[in-house]
Amino acid sequence: MKSIYIGVCKTRNHEQFEESFRNLTDSMCKKYLVCQMIVKDKFLPDAQNEITADFLQSGYDYLLFLDDDQWGHTVEMVDTLVEANAYVATIKTYVRQYPYSCALFRYCAPNVVMPVETGYGYVECDLTGFPMTLIRRDTFEHLEQPYFRPYEAIGRAWNSDVDFFLRLAEKGIKPIGCFQYILNHDKVTAENVLELRHKDRLEGNNVARWRLQKAIEEGSFKLEDLTVLK
Repeated sequence: MKSIYIGVCKTRNHEQFEESFRNLTDSMCKKYLVCQMIVKDKFLPDAQNEITADFLQSGYDYLLFLDDDQWGHTVEMVDTLVEANAYVATIKTYVRQYPYSCALFRYCAPNVVMPVETGYGYVECDLTGFPMTLIRRDTFEHLEQPYFRPYEAIGRAWNSDVDFFLRLAEKGIKPIGCFQYILNHDKVTAENVLELRHKDRLEGNNVARWRLQKAIEEGSFKLEDLTVLK
């Protein structure tokens, strides 16, 4: 039986996440050896490193990071992540603010990324977050401590995912996006994402965010823009 250590860095009280998390852990226990650690109200890289340290001591096979405002988790999603047989695998989801792009990205030029909006099955990408992200134990053998570090951009330093995946890329390791399922993110779901984009751009007269959407379409979306979208 494969063992999965679930880590949650929690700073919000999101009812849909809480219910989804309970349902997920209940269903996972029937198929996997599971334990969990929730770290509340800490600076994100510090919380991630605390969870990772305990995970590595536990001897579990995988670390599964869950974001605290995602919902709709299923054990089938976990199966898909495990079956990816990758260092890092993550379920497709959307960023929670306009332009609600897919949260899986590829570099198309130095310091320029594009969201991978469509895909089938397992898709290699360059950058993602930790919404429902499975990290195989041996991944950490390729990284120096601290495993998670802050990334400075437009006055914010909580973007540990950027540094994490840049350093893995130096080792030839890229995350795998699993497009078999879509995880809900706050108010954004697969069913309403197009409607939300339309409302924010047209009905909301959201000119500033519309420029981000236009940048995505034109291929000039910059890495620094990621902190705006989180």
